[in-house]
Amino acid sequence: MSTSTNRAASPAKRPVGKKLWYLATVAGMASYLDAGVIVSVGLSLSLWRREFGLTAGTIGMISAALTFSIAVGSLFGGRLADMFGRRRMFTLDLLVYVVGVALIAAAVNPSMIVVGVVIAGLAAGADLPTSVAVVAELAPAEVRGRLVAFTQVMWGIGIAVVTALGFVVSKMGISGARLLFVHLAVLGAMTWAVRTFSTLMQQLEDQAHARADDAAQAGGPALPLRELFGRREFRTALILTACFYVAWGLMANTWGQFKAYFLTTVSGATQSSATAWLFIATVVGVLAGVVFAGIADGPWRRPLFFLGAVGQIIAMLLGALTGGETFWIMVLVLFGFNLGYPFAGEAIYKVWTQESFPVNARATAQGFTNAVARFVFAGFAAITPQIMDDSPSLLLWILVGCATGALLLGSLLIRRDNAESMQAARRVAVS
Repeated sequence: MSTSTNRAASPAKRPVGKKLWYLATVAGMASYLDAGVIVSVGLSLSLWRREFGLTAGTIGMISAALTFSIAVGSLFGGRLADMFGRRRMFTLDLLVYVVGVALIAAAVNPSMIVVGVVIAGLAAGADLPTSVAVVAELAPAEVRGRLVAFTQVMWGIGIAVVTALGFVVSKMGISGARLLFVHLAVLGAMTWAVRTFSTLMQQLEDQAHARADDAAQAGGPALPLRELFGRREFRTALILTACFYVAWGLMANTWGQFKAYFLTTVSGATQSSATAWLFIATVVGVLAGVVFAGIADGPWRRPLFFLGAVGQIIAMLLGALTGGETFWIMVLVLFGFNLGYPFAGEAIYKVWTQESFPVNARATAQGFTNAVARFVFAGFAAITPQIMDDSPSLLLWILVGCATGALLLGSLLIRRDNAESMQAARRVAVS
């Protein structure tokens, strides 16, 4: 059942203790590492193209391979986590990730890059729904939204750190690209050690099982797929969250993977100036994400969703109207998108997903919707460089359409959320 009842019946805002912030940070490293590999690949594309003489088709294949692998990892990783244990998969995924990024760092030909990208993508995709489900499972209901939203702050931090490193190593050529992936391998290994040997994680799990809310189901079997897809309320939630993530994510994934490539090949920026502005805009996005994490359990998240969604549409519209050829206009696009997405993007999608399903189905549900979306992203990533070469303006107009679709679908999810909250409040009042 939906957790709207818990949300509606919860008292005033409860403070989040240090142990729960620790949980959100450790789990949020999945978002950091996933964002890190996506941005690192994006920053390395032009360098790989020069070093290995890659064509636009090969560049598209590498980007598509990463996105497709993340989709496959999400599809199966989330379900395996619900079936065999979220903490077990939580740690296993990291070992595979480290192998993948280490292979990319050591690559001496395009084949090694593709193989490393596939391995890292599979692991990152599997870890994302699993880690968010762990946070939702172990956190009390009244602070769950804030902690789930904080994992998206970690995503933004991953983008900011990798972009800053990209700026530092931007004049080092292929060696600089290698250092980006070495950094991810080291952090991945360190996170694996913390997740594997942390006694605090076990304490939080014990406390979750002792609470009298839906986290008590954590030790139960995974919700059967026939019930997840057969019950109307679950099926509706799956369709709406998947469609929202497809619309928003097609814009965000395309922009996220190709913004550095776009700025250097279409807007005429140097690698150094592009990464510098990307870093500044990313820091703005991280700060906006912190704001969202603070209001994710309250009523402000709804009006701020609309504000953020409209901001993203305006940003992409600016780029489309100018064809992406004016660098300073594209800087405005960067800032507009980064201000909007924390309130109307993946963070709110994660919160909606965790609030719409029982604990023994959350990883499966998010893994499924994440996979559906990323299969779409992968297909589009394969042709994006060619579209960019033929008509940068067309690419930006496509992103305007995606941003508009996300606004409309998010509105439907908010209406559904409001209706469920009102029903839950009436049930609480009657009881």
